[in-house]
Amino acid sequence: MSVQAARSPAARDAILVAVAVSAAMAWSLFSGDLARLLTLPKVPYLRAGVATLSDLAMMTGLAALAARRSPAWVLSLTGIAKASPRQILWAVLAFSPVVAAAALLAPLTRDLTAGDIAWPGVLGPFTEELFFRGLAVGVLMRAAGWRFLPAALWPAVFFGAAHLWQGSSPAETAAAVAITGVGGLGFGWLFVRWGHALWPPVLAHAGLNSLWIVFALGDTAVGGFLGNSLRAATILLAIGLTLWLAPRKAPAA
Repeated sequence: MSVQAARSPAARDAILVAVAVSAAMAWSLFSGDLARLLTLPKVPYLRAGVATLSDLAMMTGLAALAARRSPAWVLSLTGIAKASPRQILWAVLAFSPVVAAAALLAPLTRDLTAGDIAWPGVLGPFTEELFFRGLAVGVLMRAAGWRFLPAALWPAVFFGAAHLWQGSSPAETAAAVAITGVGGLGFGWLFVRWGHALWPPVLAHAGLNSLWIVFALGDTAVGGFLGNSLRAATILLAIGLTLWLAPRKAPAA
C-alpha cells in the first residue's frame, strides 16, 4: 500500500474499524471479571449474560462510530437474518451420527439442569458467534476490507484467549486455548462459506457444546479420546456437508 493510499479517508476508516473491533475483543477478555464485581441477584449465569451484553454493545457501538454508520447497519453484517432450511438440514446431518454414537458409548452427565443447557449449551454459543464471527469477522471483512484468512484468524486468537481459565495445568490450558482457537477459525470459515450467514457457526458451536454438556465427555474443551473422536467426526462431517450444501462460493484467502 502506498503512502498516499494509507493516508486516504477510506484507508483511515478501515484502520479505525479494525482498531475498534480489536478494542472490543480486548474488552471481552476482562468484562467477565468486571461483571463479577457487580452486586447482582444470585441467578445462574447472570453475570456471564451481563458481561456478554456489554461485549456486544461495545463491539456494535465502536464499530458503528469507526465506520460512521448506524448500529443497525453494523448488525446487518452479522448474517443473523440469513437462515434457511438447508442450514437446519446441514446441522441435522452433521450431528445425528455423533449424537447416536455418544448415546451408545458415553454416560449422561449427572445433575444436569435446564440452566446448563440454556446458557453454556445454547445462549452462550449464540452470543459468542454473534460477537466473534457475525460482528468481528463480518465487520473486518465488509467494513475494514480484510480478506478471509486474517479476518477469521484475528478473532479466533481472542476466542482462544477467552478460554485461558480452562485446564488444571499449563499444558491443559494451552491445549484448551489451541483447540478453541482452531475451532474459532473453523467457525469463521463456516460463517463466510455459507455466505456470511450466522446460523451455521451457531448451530455447530451450540451442537458441540451441548454434546459436551449432556454427555460426560470432559470438563474442558480438551476432552478425552472419545470426546475428541466425536469432535473430529463432527468437524469432518460439517466440512463435507458444507461443501455439498452451502452456496458455491468459497471465501477469498
